[in-house]
Amino acid sequence: MPFRTLQIAVLGGNEEAVLVGLRNFPAHKLTLISSVESADQANQLSNKLMETLRLDVEIMQVTEGTIPAILEVIAQVVRKDSETFQDFLINVGSASKQLTSAAVTAAFVHGVKAFEVMGDQAVALPIMNFSYIHAITEPKMEILRAIERCGGDVESLEKLSQASNFGKPLLSYHIRGSENGRGLEKLGLVEVERWKRGRLKVRLTPLGRTLLASSFK
Repeated sequence: MPFRTLQIAVLGGNEEAVLVGLRNFPAHKLTLISSVESADQANQLSNKLMETLRLDVEIMQVTEGTIPAILEVIAQVVRKDSETFQDFLINVGSASKQLTSAAVTAAFVHGVKAFEVMGDQAVALPIMNFSYIHAITEPKMEILRAIERCGGDVESLEKLSQASNFGKPLLSYHIRGSENGRGLEKLGLVEVERWKRGRLKVRLTPLGRTLLASSFK
């Protein structure tokens, strides 16, 4: 199978940045992520690229430019096209500051390469070359999902044990970690607060919520 690349461009006011990305990096397909306000711009750019470059262009629209919304749409793209494309690139050069933060976070979570555009140059961003999602073991993901089902925080390990079907010692190991491995707390995915009588309250952090929002359930 030939090596194929899909570029994802978060569309903002500077559509020239999308063209710079296409000139500097390979693209066998382009997915434009557009807000509702940028819908007309996205359609016009899509038509132009399909006519002039004969490029396959898809538009994915988000109703809000929040980190969870951008994470979810990028997760959909990666999930849907992972069998057809072997490489993914995210172009944040056209995005607003808020959308850039969301797209870079998505690149971090999914281990996707991202680049910024400066003038007529595309500059690669220092993103991890592995997926943060896949760095978390399945038992840890199950614990995170159990906390999410409880509303995002659990007042004790006893309650979390009932919600997750993990025993308290195993919960403590996955949450607090050990000398040989970092737990969910040190990974920045949960916060732990010690209450009276030694009870531990466990709460999802924004990163934990972000990870769950974009994980392949």
